[in-house]
Amino acid sequence: MKLTKPQIEQLKTLISKKGYPEIDVQYEILDHVACKVETMLDENPKLNIGEAFQKVHASFGIFGFSGLEESYKKLIETRLTKYFWQELKSNLLSIKILVPLLLTFCYFQSAYVLEKYFSFGEGGQLLIGLLFLAFVMLWWFYSFGRGFKKYKNYASWRGNQGILMFTYLPLQFMIQGYKYVGNFNLLDPSTLGFWQVFAVLFVFAGLSILSSLPGVFSKSLKDTKKLEEVYRLV
Repeated sequence: MKLTKPQIEQLKTLISKKGYPEIDVQYEILDHVACKVETMLDENPKLNIGEAFQKVHASFGIFGFSGLEESYKKLIETRLTKYFWQELKSNLLSIKILVPLLLTFCYFQSAYVLEKYFSFGEGGQLLIGLLFLAFVMLWWFYSFGRGFKKYKNYASWRGNQGILMFTYLPLQFMIQGYKYVGNFNLLDPSTLGFWQVFAVLFVFAGLSILSSLPGVFSKSLKDTKKLEEVYRLV
């Protein structure tokens, strides 16, 4: 027999009650469960959907669907890592590299100008770093705020948040780094010391990662939407 849409919805509810609240995890489990439930109902029409579900759940052993959940989340992690390296490589080998380059230059040079011409001292980097952080927060909210609200209960979307940790240290350095390397003039690179060159490369790496995130998140969101569309047709 073919499961009806109300029966599919009932299965999703039963899966959720078993401790799997993420929508896409429910869909992944549903892929495995629906066929087994259909077979059981064909073999024993006296079973209701709940009884068939319990029998299927029991057939997975004492850990239930935990194995399916773990394998799906590993798939998400692998997929996000692939998307991340694809986007980072694409950006670094294209004209898009100009974005992190210009941002890195603007950050250090703005701090230098504030110190030299406006008497801000080394606190110039702190001010510019805070402005960059505010910009990132506004960009993040504008670009992904609405998507996050809609997909916050998807494991695939939650997995995206982990990539942001790659930018934490560079952004913190942009706020606190003036204590260690001071302000310096990138227009005169011959005056740069070892740690100042390292600071420039470190901030550039962080901004390169940050500029790659929109592509990563967009690809992940497309995967989530495809999954949503498939089960909307059930």
